[in-house]
Amino acid sequence: MAQHPVSTMLRRLLAGTALLAVTLAGVAVGTAGATVASQTPPTKTIKLGDNFYSPSKVTVAAGTVVTFQWTGSNTHNVTVVKGPQKFTSPNQSDGTYVRTFTKAGTYKIVCTLHPGMNLTLNVKKPPKAPSTSTPTPSS
Repeated sequence: MAQHPVSTMLRRLLAGTALLAVTLAGVAVGTAGATVASQTPPTKTIKLGDNFYSPSKVTVAAGTVVTFQWTGSNTHNVTVVKGPQKFTSPNQSDGTYVRTFTKAGTYKIVCTLHPGMNLTLNVKKPPKAPSTSTPTPSS
């Protein structure tokens, strides 16, 4: 029995539409994956030695993930005494404490257990993203 030409054409159209949808979904997934991979936040490590921060003055961009790493044997903490956001780490003598700085400004950081153990952390606003608009040709 011969198939009606409209049925054959409809089946081909539906198959083509399904193939296009699968292809576009694959492109969207691939693009999303690339976008996430290219937006890894910057990082910075600050060491806590025996009664000092190293370095003691740091400048980072907003969004930077800062790892405070204990390298000495004394117990210390990381306490913001002045700045856009306040926080205090646990008292510890080894390991790390991680904090993401999202608000721009100057942070004065101390160890409350050791007077004179100071850190100045400047967080700068991230640079403006370049414009993605394309100029229209003039007539």
